[in-house]
Amino acid sequence: MGSASLIGIDIGTSSTKTVVLSADGQVLAVASQETMVETPHPGWAEQGPEGWVGAVVATLRRALSDADIAPSAVAGLSFSGQMHGTVCVGADGRPLRPAIIWADQRSGEQVHDLVARLGKARLAAWTGNPVATGFMLATWLWLQEHETETVQAMRWLLLPKDYVRYRLTGEIGTEPSDASSTSMFNPALRGWSVPLLEELGLARDVLPEVSGSTAVAGGLLPGIAGEVGLLAGTPVVFGGSDQAVQALGNGVVAPGIVSSTIGTGGQLLAPTRRCVVDPELRMHSFCHVRQDLWHVETAMLSAGLSLRWLRDQVLDGMAYGAMADAAASVPAGADGLLFQPYLAGERTPHMDPRARGSFIGLTRRHGRAHLVRAVMEGVVFGMRQGLDVMLALGVPVDEIVGSGGATRHPLWLQLQADIYNCPIRRTCTTEAAAVGAAMLAGIGTGVFGDMQDAISRVVRRHDEVVLPDSARVDAYARQYVIFRGLYPALVDAVHKLGQIGA
Repeated sequence: MGSASLIGIDIGTSSTKTVVLSADGQVLAVASQETMVETPHPGWAEQGPEGWVGAVVATLRRALSDADIAPSAVAGLSFSGQMHGTVCVGADGRPLRPAIIWADQRSGEQVHDLVARLGKARLAAWTGNPVATGFMLATWLWLQEHETETVQAMRWLLLPKDYVRYRLTGEIGTEPSDASSTSMFNPALRGWSVPLLEELGLARDVLPEVSGSTAVAGGLLPGIAGEVGLLAGTPVVFGGSDQAVQALGNGVVAPGIVSSTIGTGGQLLAPTRRCVVDPELRMHSFCHVRQDLWHVETAMLSAGLSLRWLRDQVLDGMAYGAMADAAASVPAGADGLLFQPYLAGERTPHMDPRARGSFIGLTRRHGRAHLVRAVMEGVVFGMRQGLDVMLALGVPVDEIVGSGGATRHPLWLQLQADIYNCPIRRTCTTEAAAVGAAMLAGIGTGVFGDMQDAISRVVRRHDEVVLPDSARVDAYARQYVIFRGLYPALVDAVHKLGQIGA
């Protein structure tokens, strides 16, 4: 099977990407298509499930054409998918409404009431995870209160990538890494949390059966195969959550190696050999795509999104590279300016959908470059709070691998090295989530012997190490203490302002 090719599809929030990968790890083609997020009401975030399917069809066609390979050469395909979101599917297999995705904030009241009802101890024991707005459990509870007709007509609740895979194969199902992100799954047991469902009176039969991330879900349906130029029956492997799959694509499948991803959101992911649960529920505990591993994950909602906001609303569409170049001309600490990156609420460590962003310390001397640097530093300070939670729980952190769009400019990498006070390795893997999905396809179809074989054949050596600078480490350590104090000092005022602006 040395000449076999594999396809990985990453269904993200802002775009869908398809990669064609050779069995020896060469990326033969990449195709991408943007996808839009609709906000029909303030704080809402929705996407059309059929829009994902259309983007998959379009990118598959282009990638296969660019790779110039025969359909018979494709051994299989698999998925990486944005986490937490909810697709309500009726008995006819069609979506009943637009998908409510991870960035949605409408279910804040349901989250508050649920946490008050169950308490952190039971949530930790039953699901190992906090409940947040945009998670499937919170969305389901909101739907029960506000869209009873949708709930009554619902046959299945599916995660985004699971809906797309269903449309390609006709088979309903899910797998542990993504199911972990619903807040209805027990990652330690790798199954749906029956005590939680029973306590809340939620129907187990609308949740799909769970299979392994590398299991074959089914074959490509003739209609969709004809549309994209593949053979009917081409094996489709279950896949995984975008974070677990990008970790595989970056070779982060062993304890001690941590990935730091700064894209639209920001995540730190650390593999563990046992299910580690934070009793304070400040971070997440999910299943990895490798069946004998779990991973802890910290999440912030507005990482690159904060920089995009600054670009679009303040800097008149200035190019990201030019923004980072300008920020590099400003001293560490942005001359006393701090930014709280809570433009869409925050998860780790605050788990507060009502958190709001702010600039602190603004003076007449601060210019555009200072604003950019403060935003970038604020994002990494927020990520550092997640790293502190991991370390406090005894999670080993020996090496940090930088990934995501933030690896494109050296300032992002240097900020992480200095603020984390840890060397940062930049991965050579491009489109790590889509490549990781292709690796899952290869494992599931036997092109690769196992996960380690896939990693040895696909994941390249990291091409550079960015070291902390001791002077900046000290400067950031002092500023980080101030940053940590901002949220508790301002939270009451921010919540009151949120009521005015609601």
